[in-house]
Amino acid sequence: MKRFVLFAVVVVALLVASSRPVGDKYTQNIPNPSSNSSISDTTWNICVAGRANAGYQLNYYPDSFNENSIVDTKACDQAVLRDINTRHEAEGVPPMTLPNNFEAMSPALQVIYVVNAERVSRNLPPYTGVLNSLNADSLIAAKAGNDPNPSKGDGDWLIYNSIWAGGYQSALLADFDWMYNDGWGGNSNSTINVDCTSSKAKGCWGHREGILATYGQSAGTELLAGSAVVTNGPNSLSVPSYAAAFEQVQTPIKVDKKIGN
Repeated sequence: MKRFVLFAVVVVALLVASSRPVGDKYTQNIPNPSSNSSISDTTWNICVAGRANAGYQLNYYPDSFNENSIVDTKACDQAVLRDINTRHEAEGVPPMTLPNNFEAMSPALQVIYVVNAERVSRNLPPYTGVLNSLNADSLIAAKAGNDPNPSKGDGDWLIYNSIWAGGYQSALLADFDWMYNDGWGGNSNSTINVDCTSSKAKGCWGHREGILATYGQSAGTELLAGSAVVTNGPNSLSVPSYAAAFEQVQTPIKVDKKIGN
């Protein structure tokens, strides 16, 4: 069975919706790839069949594979990480590194650490903490299959940036397509980003630009994040659903969990 994928992105700045991060002193300094890339067949087979030579085509599952499961094996994570770092090498940026306890993290926390790893590899500041309110925003969105939207508990934010993906069995698999397969695929059937409706559509690479957002240097602010992952997600999808929300917020604010890179 072929996996189902769907993307959307929302960014809010001062309560104005946009297709990409915007706001005071916002710049996008990281170039987008010239074309999409996919994970390797070898990686796909390691993740869904447990061995590199299982012979399944990319995006097709073995009949015995539970599509609603999260694959958190080190073998799968290391295989996807190799594919991600192949793209890093092509872009001339350092390899991504992950904490030694990455597999022990919840899938939701893995999303934040992967996003931070992509940012740090490109000399962008990481998100320094988690807000429970952003986790709650993300949980609502993950269950619905939508981008997270701001709530009253998110603090006095300057920029609110959120992403969603459905149909991925690990945070790293979702990250690969957010970052390296988010552009125009040549036709609508080959393009998994639903906001990328043509080669010149503003929504193309929107998830990547959200992950690599460059926030304004504003004194008295902090970069915070939240995320949620559910299996057997929205009724229309019935697959794992990932949602994450990021914000630049005015301090002081109570941070529920401090995180490292």
